[in-house]
Amino acid sequence: MDHTPDHTAAPAPVQLPVLHWGQQDAPRRVLLLHGLTSAAACWWRVADALASAGCSVTAPDLRGHGLAPRTVRYDIGGFVADVLALRPPGHGAPEWDLVVGHSLGGLVATAAATAPHADPGWARRLLLLDPPIAVREEVVEAFVGSVSAEVRDADPEQMLRQNPTWHPEDAFLKAQAARRTTPYVVDSFLRGNAPWSYEKELAAYPHPVTLLAADPARHGVFGPDLGRRIEQAGGGTFRWSVVEGAGHSLYRDAPDTVIAAALEALEEAPPVR
Repeated sequence: MDHTPDHTAAPAPVQLPVLHWGQQDAPRRVLLLHGLTSAAACWWRVADALASAGCSVTAPDLRGHGLAPRTVRYDIGGFVADVLALRPPGHGAPEWDLVVGHSLGGLVATAAATAPHADPGWARRLLLLDPPIAVREEVVEAFVGSVSAEVRDADPEQMLRQNPTWHPEDAFLKAQAARRTTPYVVDSFLRGNAPWSYEKELAAYPHPVTLLAADPARHGVFGPDLGRRIEQAGGGTFRWSVVEGAGHSLYRDAPDTVIAAALEALEEAPPVR
C-alpha cells in the first residue's frame, strides 16, 4: 500500500480542540500556539497568569497533537487553515489582541498572520518564542532524529533531570504531550515542508512583533543573524532579544519573562472592538 501523502491538493482543515482560561467576555483576547510535540495544556502557567490579568485566553491542540485530529499531511498550510478558523469565545470576529507562538506555534502564527487570505486584523500583535522562521534542508535530518527520539522516550523524570529549572508540572505535561503525538507527525512536518523561510514575510508584516530567542549557548533555533536582518528590514515593527540562560522551551525555562513580555505587548496594543 502506498502511504505517500498527496501534495497536489490543498490540505483539508480540521476542527481543533481548545482550552480556555479566564472570562470569555474579557476585553483582551489572547491565542496561544504550542510547539512540535507539545499541547495546549503545556501553556498552563502563561495562560493562568494572563487570565488572572483579565484576559480571555484560548489554546488549541494543533493537528497531530494532544486530542486534535490526525491527518495524512502536516503541511504548514494545513496548520494555518486550522488556526485561522478559530474564534475567540463569545465573539464572532476572528481578531486576537495577541497571538503567542512557541517554536512550531511561532512559525504557524507567522504564516497565518502573513497569509494573503488572512483577515488583516487577525492579530494585533505577535509574540514569538524561539520560532523556526527559516529552516535549511541540511539541518532537517538532525531535527527529525532528535524530536522523534523525544517522542519515543518521553519520560517526565528524565525531562526534569535534563531541565532542572522546569516546574515538575512542565515535565509531566510535556512528556504526556510527546506521547500523544508520533514520529510520523514529526517526520511529515519536517521533511514535508523543508526548506522554508518566512523572513521576508515577517519583515514586511505591518503590525508589531516581539520575538524572544533562546540563548545561543543553549542551542535555540532562532539565530541572531536572522534576527538582525529582520530587524533592519522591518521598519520598526519588529523587535527581538535573547533570553540569557534560557533554552528553546522559553515558557518553561523563563515563564516570568514570557508572561511579562505578553503583558507588555497587550498594554501596547489597543483592544479590538
